[in-house]
Amino acid sequence: MRDNSQTVAATLPNDSSPILEARDVTKSFQQGRRTIDVLRGVDIAVHPGEFVAVVGPSGAGKSTLLHILGTLERPTSGTLKLLNHDVASMSGPKRAELRRGTIGFVFQFHHLLPAFTALENVMMPARVRGVSAQDASAPAQELLDSLGLGHRLENKPAELSGGEQQRVAVARALMNDPKLILADEPTGNLDRPTGRKLETDLINFVQQRGSSIVVVTHNEDWAERADRVVRLVDGRIEDARPDGSEILPTP
Repeated sequence: MRDNSQTVAATLPNDSSPILEARDVTKSFQQGRRTIDVLRGVDIAVHPGEFVAVVGPSGAGKSTLLHILGTLERPTSGTLKLLNHDVASMSGPKRAELRRGTIGFVFQFHHLLPAFTALENVMMPARVRGVSAQDASAPAQELLDSLGLGHRLENKPAELSGGEQQRVAVARALMNDPKLILADEPTGNLDRPTGRKLETDLINFVQQRGSSIVVVTHNEDWAERADRVVRLVDGRIEDARPDGSEILPTP
């Protein structure tokens, strides 16, 4: 579903171009007089249809990197291109417009709106982009049905199990048919069978729609299903190629 009033182009680059590219990205925070360097010159590129897993120890900067890739935070230095747009040079409203039309977010905690039903929560990204409730309802129902929640449309988050809440959050992330999905430990709070099913649903979406997905995870099984693994250690990509992919040891 595309909003025809959108003015920032959300078309895929050609096959040889990455959909997302970060170069020499740093991120620092001030803590009193102390400067905390979280990211230290990260290079990463994600191509159309690619599934990239970002792994590494706690405190390595994985979530910060994901927020920067999703344009939720600005890097301290470095460049970020999304669909060939130089994100750093864009105004806040233009950046938000591009983000809404391009990226779907799934976080460890579902962040559903408690006063709204499952259906209304899933419709929200389309409604924010100006799509009418009538036009947003059918695709939202279709997404919930595909995730096994067709019988839960009118339930509010408090009436759903943890796994159901996270599936609603996934459906919401997919609502605008994003070209890029960014997921931060999306199965971290779920039991193994429920998490495995959710992983499969996300992978299937990527394969069916040709979208790209970047997943931050501690789950080795999840990472093994990726096309490429990027290992972040102390704010740097460890043993990386120029495209940000990990160089694995030869058996």
